[in-house]
Amino acid sequence: MTTASHRTGLGVLATALLSTTIVTGAIVTGAYAAETTATKPVTATYEVYFGGFHVLNAEATLENGGENYRVTAAAETQGFLSWFTSWKGETESVGRVDADRIVPQWHDNRGTLDDLERIVSLRYDEQGNIIESQAVPEQDWEGRHPLPEDAGNGTLDPLSVIAGIAQLLQNGGSCEGRFAVFDGRKRYDLKVADAGTKTLEPNSYSIFDGEARGCQIDYEMLGGHQIERSKYAATARERLIWVARPSADAPLIPVRLQIETGYGTVMGHLTGYSIDGQPPLTD
Repeated sequence: MTTASHRTGLGVLATALLSTTIVTGAIVTGAYAAETTATKPVTATYEVYFGGFHVLNAEATLENGGENYRVTAAAETQGFLSWFTSWKGETESVGRVDADRIVPQWHDNRGTLDDLERIVSLRYDEQGNIIESQAVPEQDWEGRHPLPEDAGNGTLDPLSVIAGIAQLLQNGGSCEGRFAVFDGRKRYDLKVADAGTKTLEPNSYSIFDGEARGCQIDYEMLGGHQIERSKYAATARERLIWVARPSADAPLIPVRLQIETGYGTVMGHLTGYSIDGQPPLTD
């Protein structure tokens, strides 16, 4: 029989997988936006495995109009994970790209965990300051670290981090940076570091094999997170996203995701991509 604590742990795992998938979508934007100031919409699809079991499907789409951006991501639990805890989430961000900074305009995040709907809505003024923050249901602060004072000041929403990465790349930088993030419930710093290049071997899960560049992802939690960490989060040793071109005429996109934990390895594989609404390429 599944215990309540085990269900909670699996729910945390599903949420963590979705969050990392969203970051993957952000790096899609950063890598592609660095190539040109305006691009056609790019959509990438992924399947995520934990300990060899298929646990999550995900999709991320970028629309970059040069001075504006729109990023969407969606994910849903699959297989054995959905037997214990059913999770489905969708998120979207829209904003402006100024010469020297990213200015988010709005961010919506809607998810359902075991039939309980959770919604976050953030709205910003013309300078990128949060003027409205709504979380439904309201955060239950029992067992959580308090938010710092003025938690949203100077922050980006999780998807708008993409535009920050894009700026780094456009300015000749590498896959490195630190971004202040507020997602409506939690405040954290997202750290991205270059992990060099590697030849990814072919396998039956992914449409990609070949040389890719690694981006290492890490988080410094500053408030809103649980005091007692789940065993999955507590034992996570590294989070790596590998970026490459799946074909000669394709943009740079994430092609593989890897998270090592004490309870198994999370692996995400690129299963298809499309440009400007064309039929998806899957091989």
